[in-house]
Amino acid sequence: MSILLLVAISLFTDPGPGTSVLPLLRLAEGPRGAALGDALTATVDDATALYWNCGRLGKIRDYALSLSHQIWYNGTNDELLHFALPAGRGVFGFSLIYSATPGIEFWNEQNQPGDTFTAGNGIIALGYGVPVAERYFLGAGLKGCYENLYTGYGYGTALDIGFAAEPFEFLKTGLAVRNLGLMKYSQLETLPAELVLGLAWTASKLRLLLDGVYPRDRQFHLRLGIEYQPITELSLRAGYRTGPQDLNELGALSGLTMGIGVNLTNLALDYSLSGYGKLGTVHRLGIRFNLPRYGHGSLRIRVIDALTRERIWASIKLQGVREFTGETNRAGELLITGLAPGRLIIHTFRKDYQTRTDTMFIIGDREQSAVLTLQPVRYSTVTGTIYDAVTKKPVSGTVIYKGAVYGEQETDPDLGMYTIRNLPSGRYLISVRVPAPYIPQSCTLDLPPGQLIQQDFYLERRQ
Repeated sequence: MSILLLVAISLFTDPGPGTSVLPLLRLAEGPRGAALGDALTATVDDATALYWNCGRLGKIRDYALSLSHQIWYNGTNDELLHFALPAGRGVFGFSLIYSATPGIEFWNEQNQPGDTFTAGNGIIALGYGVPVAERYFLGAGLKGCYENLYTGYGYGTALDIGFAAEPFEFLKTGLAVRNLGLMKYSQLETLPAELVLGLAWTASKLRLLLDGVYPRDRQFHLRLGIEYQPITELSLRAGYRTGPQDLNELGALSGLTMGIGVNLTNLALDYSLSGYGKLGTVHRLGIRFNLPRYGHGSLRIRVIDALTRERIWASIKLQGVREFTGETNRAGELLITGLAPGRLIIHTFRKDYQTRTDTMFIIGDREQSAVLTLQPVRYSTVTGTIYDAVTKKPVSGTVIYKGAVYGEQETDPDLGMYTIRNLPSGRYLISVRVPAPYIPQSCTLDLPPGQLIQQDFYLERRQ
């Protein structure tokens, strides 16, 4: 973190606009981030993390592949490939970008037209992200750049550094320094370095994003995005960015972005539309794959009854290094194979038994075992009678119970008696509701498993 801040300080010298080359480096990579107003620094979770925030590479669990095609104005097209490869504690990222603008007219020194040519740019990047603590990630990336301008060419390198934190379930943050480097043409030129701070707030179906960007050669600008998922399979996206394009020159609407995503099990299809005012619009199409990461470890789960010690059937849900929902066999056993190293959370369910949750660390190169005992839910019964406190005669009314379960029951209209059966053990609030002139009454009961509890009520009349 301190390294990032020191690097950030070095960016605060503004050399003025137009002093950086290779603007391709500052353009959003992939349709998802572009649709969200280029604001993906804090929450990117796919292979394009190498561009947005290489620290977020350390958050990726599975093998991830992203392919994109970007259609610009004036016939310019970009082809992008991003790949994330988990390895050891961290994740390697790789990307390859090629951008070409065909049909450019060449004029010689005598102002005579010549043949048309194609200008091309290429960027190759390699990075690595790793978790440094629970919910904290750090990464770095190195880029190699090439530009062909027909009468000359340039090549250079750039460094990216990224940091990400998830202090709360609903809040993610990211800090990235991008494009620290130089380009060599006939002389050395500066690449478009920028410092980006991102925030992301997430609710059940809604995500709000905000990036603040400080380019070395331009003014500070903001990027905002919103993503809404009415259903898991569909993502609706929109955003707005105040730069790097000049809104005064291109118009306020040139900052608007929008897009859509279709999310399948391990596949996502994305589209985005970005406006650039009188220059035109940019269309981005992309496809993202998640390939489950399997290791060489296995886990043999056995589920037994805590009282009889006999094996029993149960439902199992796994989270962590492996997402899985299934069942044991009738002998209470389940074998999970192909597990990578890491933390695994095991949820075990069975009707009439208490649910349990266990966490274990998967080594990833051997078979491990877990014996899970389920405690049967034993039910209790509460019975009693409602009386007049003075006459000791039965009173009819309603008994309300709240605890592990809740409900209400009418008493016998003549005897004032009630019996509530099949109550799981635990603490309950028992209340009596009766017609006037009696005063309602309540009490708290701790029900031990498998017991019959007698609880009578003696009600006072209102004065």
